[in-house]
Amino acid sequence: MAETTNYGVIMGSGKAVQGRGMCKGITVGLPVITVVEDFLPLKLGNVDMVLGMQWLQKQGAMTVDWKALTMTFVVGDTKVILKGDPSLTRMEISLKVLVKTWQPDDQGFLVNFRAMGIFKTDRELVVTDSVEDYQPEFEQLQQEFDDIFEMPDDLPPMRQINHRIQLKEGTDPINVRPYRYPHAQKNEIERLVNDMLASGIIRPSTSPFSSPVILVKKKDGGWRFCVDYRALNRATVPDKFPIPMIDELLDELSGASIFSKIDLKSGYHQIWMRDEDVSKTTFRTHEGHYEFLVMPFGLTNVPVTFQVLMNKVFRPYLRKFLLVFFDDILVYSVTIVTSRHDCAALV
Repeated sequence: MAETTNYGVIMGSGKAVQGRGMCKGITVGLPVITVVEDFLPLKLGNVDMVLGMQWLQKQGAMTVDWKALTMTFVVGDTKVILKGDPSLTRMEISLKVLVKTWQPDDQGFLVNFRAMGIFKTDRELVVTDSVEDYQPEFEQLQQEFDDIFEMPDDLPPMRQINHRIQLKEGTDPINVRPYRYPHAQKNEIERLVNDMLASGIIRPSTSPFSSPVILVKKKDGGWRFCVDYRALNRATVPDKFPIPMIDELLDELSGASIFSKIDLKSGYHQIWMRDEDVSKTTFRTHEGHYEFLVMPFGLTNVPVTFQVLMNKVFRPYLRKFLLVFFDDILVYSVTIVTSRHDCAALV
């Protein structure tokens, strides 16, 4: 065996197998052809050898019949037909056999096929009724709970969940120099800061922490106030709370035909910062230092904290008629009648 450097070979399963060395000029006798090739010694499990892509490319044009399990090509003036072993093809097995043959390193995919539910409804409702017919009922529902649609003029109530910023061990206070701003942006920053001071979500700060402010242009031409917390985020221990998978959420909608979407206004600002972490949210503008009393946008673990609170608040309704993905709430129902009932229960 000739000595070589270490190499990796991608197998048909997609798994990379490491090897070293090469066996040159090995002769392999097949029923209809003799193969002389250089082989790489690898652990192949129950397979004696593999003639890979390199050998296939040498054969040139080839015809493959997947149904008959044959490969046809020409070597010199001879037509060669290699026939596969049908016993190696995949076939249906029982769960009992699967459990017996499954090896610790095996990989598999679980695919669940199910029939879509067909719900019998009143024919008159289907033919004549529409969402517009029920508009007065939903307007009445909105009037009944009109107070929750009003913009708050004070800070949120104290909740069981506050946001924390856990820094990696040995981290010094994060202090990033502020950016330079054009004159027009300075005026806008001052206006937005004054609005936040008036609402009480920020206050002046003397913290050694500091992150810069950036303004992001909105579609309507206005400016969105953002704090660049990237340096702070790099020093923050990430939260491992599982974020909902979109595909799994969509599976829950089977059979539903009426959907009501609720978007929470400034949802992150409805959660308080933990007292000992308020100073870490400090941002610096051209005219002062300020810190957030509520959860600001841009921190690495903020979406997780918000999802935890949403799951806790709406736990009785989750997967029954309600899905929550951060600050987006979806009520899904089979009929308009049940939709109104579900929305009323939610608010």
